Amino acid sequence: MPKSLYTCKTLARLSPTDKILVDVPFPVSLPSLTRLELSCVVYRDEESHVRLLSGCPVLKDLTVLRSDNVGRVDDNVRKFRVKVPSLLNLTYSFRQVNEDDTDDRSLVIDTPALKYLNIIHGWGGSCSMEYMPHLVYAYICVRFYPDDNLLRSLSSIKYLQLDPPDMVPWCNAVNYSQLIKFSIDDIYADECESLVVLLSNCPQLKVFMVESMYDEIDQLEDQVPVLWNQPSSVPRCLSSRLKLFRWTGYRGREYERELIRYIVENSKCLKKAEVYLNLSSHPEEKQKMAEELKSIPKVLTSVLKPDRRDWW
Repeated sequence: MPKSLYTCKTLARLSPTDKILVDVPFPVSLPSLTRLELSCVVYRDEESHVRLLSGCPVLKDLTVLRSDNVGRVDDNVRKFRVKVPSLLNLTYSFRQVNEDDTDDRSLVIDTPALKYLNIIHGWGGSCSMEYMPHLVYAYICVRFYPDDNLLRSLSSIKYLQLDPPDMVPWCNAVNYSQLIKFSIDDIYADECESLVVLLSNCPQLKVFMVESMYDEIDQLEDQVPVLWNQPSSVPRCLSSRLKLFRWTGYRGREYERELIRYIVENSKCLKKAEVYLNLSSHPEEKQKMAEELKSIPKVLTSVLKPDRRDWW
């Protein structure tokens, strides 16, 4: 990038994209920069992005997209550090193509004012965070155990999306006292009990969404019906708070149907329950799934996928 950009007094938004070399001189002075997007750029060294961020005293919105896709140049950073006291919105994505890759790349976040967090980090590596007491919304898709500061930061969150579903047991130790909307991408039979435990820790929950993202059905699950043990007690959010429940991508598995039945029948304040059938299923399968769901009161079925923008 042109050296003059690193000391521009009026620059408010900067978006270098795709293999641009970020060779940051010192000192950096970007006193007006509020929005920065670093999309698949290449850094001169391990400290280039640190020097860049340190010169952005009023930065509010940061997006970092990294990838190890074949054909892309390595960005030369193993530990990506985000230390920005003014930051309110952070989106960080590092996607790995090969899950067997033991990449040592890590993420360090120190953003005490942060309100909105979107984080995707594939296999390998690690993530450490400082406590974020003002966090309102988080989308979390990681393949490692969240550290204690992240779990602590989630305790006062209002909107939460989790992906993959095996994160549910990790998050059961948190009491989500202010959570009102919760979304999870897919759920499997062996995670149903953990999901109910998580719901028990969400006393104020009003909206709950499950979105099955994958069309492929595991062959083992096709052959062996998998059930789950329903708990004897009912989460308080179901008995006194939940108003809206939606399941998108329903595939007709027995444990899915029983989980839907459990939630709907135990939600005393429920105003709407929507189940959207898997779009890739055959018409005969969709008809069968719709007939099976008729036995559950309050459930409305559809084959049209809803618009997620009305949720967050």
